[in-house]
Amino acid sequence: MKFDKRRDPAACAAKDASRYAVTGVAVVTQGDHTFLAATDGKCLTLVRAHSEEGDDVGGIYPVAAFAAARKAAKRKDDATLALNGAASIEADGVRTEFAKVDGTFPDVWSIVPKAPTVGVLRIDAELLARIQKAMGASAVEIRVHAMAANGCEVDPSLPLTIAPAATKGTVDDDGSRGFLMPIRGD
Repeated sequence: MKFDKRRDPAACAAKDASRYAVTGVAVVTQGDHTFLAATDGKCLTLVRAHSEEGDDVGGIYPVAAFAAARKAAKRKDDATLALNGAASIEADGVRTEFAKVDGTFPDVWSIVPKAPTVGVLRIDAELLARIQKAMGASAVEIRVHAMAANGCEVDPSLPLTIAPAATKGTVDDDGSRGFLMPIRGD
């Protein structure tokens, strides 16, 4: 299985062992396209992949296999990851195998929006994370501002207002705010 080495298909896999079917990475397809899917129930990623001869399209493979593949690829450019009933990594003449994860992975296509995109918001996630840290918040609320003339259309020249939010419980809103300039799309 080939995928962009800068990407980490397992980054969003569940860490809670009681959710065993989503503690791995599933190989899913849509038409002729193959993706490596990972979810923890709150977020989902679909990393584009290209199957190679012998790869089994379908199934769930352990996060450890993808971590080993990324580590091997950093040492050796021609390291390979094969997904054919077991995940096997081959690098430097050494082959390491990881057993497939038993279980049924959620239907990822049922949550992918089918409605057309009505707008795009480009932000620098690293800057957003710094603002969240400055706020001491477990989450943030992103407020998008409209043009004063009609009150409906987004004004791309205005910064986004970042307010503290909470993933659990309540947040003590003392008026602290951050501001983030969107990334221009042109």
